[in-house]
Amino acid sequence: MPNALSCSGRTITSRLSVQGFSLIELLIVLILIGIFAAIAMPNLQQLMATNRVQSATNELTSQLQYARSEAVVRNRLVIVENTSGQSGRWDQGIRIFVAGNTTANRAYNSSTDTELRSHAGSGQPKLAAKSTSGAASWLSFRPNGTLATTTAQQIVLCEDGDLSLARVIEVQPSGRVTTPTAAPTTCSP
Repeated sequence: MPNALSCSGRTITSRLSVQGFSLIELLIVLILIGIFAAIAMPNLQQLMATNRVQSATNELTSQLQYARSEAVVRNRLVIVENTSGQSGRWDQGIRIFVAGNTTANRAYNSSTDTELRSHAGSGQPKLAAKSTSGAASWLSFRPNGTLATTTAQQIVLCEDGDLSLARVIEVQPSGRVTTPTAAPTTCSP
C-alpha cells in the first residue's frame, strides 16, 4: 500500500517493505527438515551400534593385552577370568589376576592369587561377546607371554546378532591378541 508524502510540491511515493517469513514458507522448511531427519536416523542408529561394538572390542582387547604384558613383566602366570557366571560370555565381566601357583585356567582364589583388575563389562544389554569352548571361562598367559592352550582362541562380539556389526578378537597360542579384519560368519564362534 503506497504512502504518499508531499515535499515542496512534489509527491514521493514509497512502499513499506514487509520483512519475515510467511506461514507457508515456515511449514515447507519444517517438512524438509523432517524428511532429512527421517533419512538420516537409520544411518545414525547404525553408526551408534557400530561404535558400541568397536568400543567393546577395543576395551576387551586392551584388557587381554594388559594381562599378557603383566605375565611377562611379573614373570608369573596371569589369568583372565570370565566373571559373568555364564560360560563363554565375556561381555558381562572379567577379572585379571596373578596366579599364586602354576595351575592355569582356573577360578580366582583370594587366599593365593593377587587381583590386578576387575572389569564390570560393557554395560550394553544388546551386546554379546561369546568365545570358543577353550576360552569359555578363562584365558591364561604364561610368564613368557604365550597362551596356556595350544590352539588359537576367539571371542566374537555382536550386537543383536547382527553379523554386519560383528567383530572378532583372536588370541594366538603365541599370546598375540589381534582383531582380524575379516568379518565372522556367525555370532557364536
